[in-house]
Amino acid sequence: MKTLLLLILLSFGCGYLLSQSLTPEQTKAINKAFMADIPDGGPGGAIGIIRNGNVVYTQYAGLADLDTKRAIDGQTRFNIASNAKQFTAIATLKLAREGKLNLKDDIREYFPELYPDIKEAITVANLLNHTSGIRDVYNLWSFQGITWWKKTLTNDDALELIRNQRELNFTPGTQHLYSNTNYILLTYLVAKVSGKSFREYTDGLFKSLGMTNTNFVSDHNDMGPNVGRPYFNFDTWSTYKWRTDLHGDGSLFSTLEDQLAWEVVVQKGETACLEAPLLSQSQLPVNTDADYGFGLERGAYRGVPVRWHDGSTGAWDASFIRFPEQHLTVVASDNSGKFGTSMLVRTIADIVLKDVFTEDAFLTEPKTVRAEIPVEKLLGTYLADNGYAFIFKLVDGKLMLERDGRSDNELELEEGNIYRQKFDPAFKQEFTWDEEKGMQVTAYYWAHAPYSLTRSNVDWKGYDFAGLKGEFYNDELDVSFDVSYAEGQQYQIKSGKENIKGEMYKRDQILAGGGNNIKVVRDASGQVTTLLVSDERTKNLRFVRK
Repeated sequence: MKTLLLLILLSFGCGYLLSQSLTPEQTKAINKAFMADIPDGGPGGAIGIIRNGNVVYTQYAGLADLDTKRAIDGQTRFNIASNAKQFTAIATLKLAREGKLNLKDDIREYFPELYPDIKEAITVANLLNHTSGIRDVYNLWSFQGITWWKKTLTNDDALELIRNQRELNFTPGTQHLYSNTNYILLTYLVAKVSGKSFREYTDGLFKSLGMTNTNFVSDHNDMGPNVGRPYFNFDTWSTYKWRTDLHGDGSLFSTLEDQLAWEVVVQKGETACLEAPLLSQSQLPVNTDADYGFGLERGAYRGVPVRWHDGSTGAWDASFIRFPEQHLTVVASDNSGKFGTSMLVRTIADIVLKDVFTEDAFLTEPKTVRAEIPVEKLLGTYLADNGYAFIFKLVDGKLMLERDGRSDNELELEEGNIYRQKFDPAFKQEFTWDEEKGMQVTAYYWAHAPYSLTRSNVDWKGYDFAGLKGEFYNDELDVSFDVSYAEGQQYQIKSGKENIKGEMYKRDQILAGGGNNIKVVRDASGQVTTLLVSDERTKNLRFVRK
């Protein structure tokens, strides 16, 4: 597809004109980066660049519908997933500035039935920047054996689930942990104080912004026109039916043109329908000690301040990254499971701002190759500081890596102490021995900074592995764990129809399938009374021995 430069005046309350500010070399490099994973006859995506308040580049490639051969264009609507949160936040902030709510309000003023035993305030601001401690409903459904995208779930289902919760992940305001539940609750708050449904209120907001092809989908049977159907590729392209009615945390369908119109508003800091102070506040942290604000991540990329967000739902991906000091924004959406947009927008920024960055991009491989370590000495469970685990095992003579939420990966020796994933060789693992910490592995990949995990070395002498056997129950979810001891450090955990393997990696700490980290609690006599179960977005779910 040829690069399409918008040469028309776009109107959304404040018009803007296109200025050409990319060099031919930059345009060629951007085209190449964008087209790298878009095959002929396959799905694709759309990208755009805003500079100094003007659209300077757009491109569309691939098919929105493989059956009809409908091409992706300016009218194609993508599910931009969690990038929706900025608009849920804008709606909340607008109502706050109108005096209809206060960000310091305890949400129990609007939802008196929630968390009656929690004495600390859970504020609207806590919802906005993910410091509420409220558990993520998607993770809670997973504990119940519910795969959310396989059935139709609604915001009412989410609210009912949260009504049954008595405990939080942590005391509100003391930590940050991303939870989609926060933004689902905000949809009810917007509706309560505006007197309109969340969909009706945000439809009016998008209309006033000129984003006429953008809306939250609260009914999967009414997704609107020109949707770019999502496609995965497992040897062949396949699509699936969108079933969920959950929204506010995501499920916002929008065109690239509408997204770019919004980015111009953000860069210019003004529009007829939103006050400049509101727009300015929306780009700042909710409070000074948080990196997450009104649906926005904040930080630095290669030494330069940025604001960004990524969204992913199935095969749909969407990303934007804003460089406020350089007045540059890159936006991308796709309907292809073949590539992601997070690294794409950063790769494009690398091209446009290569003379601005003060730091190198991520280190993608070790700087030094050391002596090979016998593979038998690499096996075991390695943990990062956040509890994320790598498990290395030999299966039929092959070194395999197990990680939560991913298929097992076969590894192959690249050189010395460096291994790589067989079918994604850019993913490398460096094994090193530290006299103090023991065996460590450092993971390298183009999409993230290197991170290290350490293998636990435990003296198991005298430990009663069988003492953990029994049934444990969580009444908030009405879910039981039936724990049986297998052998060595291995356990079997039955929950409903699911059988989960578990491995004790420290005394009284088990790593179970699905990324569950289980801490054993004992009474004064040493008897096991409780299991505290955690995953990425759910901490210390209390399962009590029956």
